[in-house]
Amino acid sequence: MENLQSQKAGGTFKAFTLVEVLIVLSIISLIFTLLLTSLTRVVGVSLNAVKTSEKLKEEMLLFWELKRSFTGAREILIKEGREVYLITSGGNRYKGIVKKAYIFKDNYLYLYEFPYPIGSIDFYEEDKLVKIGKTTSFRVYALDSQGKHENFKGIP
Repeated sequence: MENLQSQKAGGTFKAFTLVEVLIVLSIISLIFTLLLTSLTRVVGVSLNAVKTSEKLKEEMLLFWELKRSFTGAREILIKEGREVYLITSGGNRYKGIVKKAYIFKDNYLYLYEFPYPIGSIDFYEEDKLVKIGKTTSFRVYALDSQGKHENFKGIP
């Protein structure tokens, strides 16, 4: 027992000084700060990549739907290049021959689809328009041997 007390009194047990503890804590805090900063940047970049890919996906789906609509078109009516009316077999919401309209107004592109191609081709119900997306411009032209036409009826 005497031997143990003499070791404690003689200072043979070592401990860290306050300066050493503070240096270690500051190094650990710097490491965590660097890790946290890099992690937030990586998360921000990945979220931006996800948003960009979702936007690209929506644009490609729109182009695919337009291509299907025009490929299966039996009749096309273009008014001032901003409104396109179709009787087509390329419907998205309904099977068979449908009446579709792509209407650009107030910087938004709208879609109207009706399951039966009856009535006037340029008739659509305002309350059944589906907002496809916001865009700054939308123009459709019919091309033939005489050039491009903003107003057209038939199949180019």
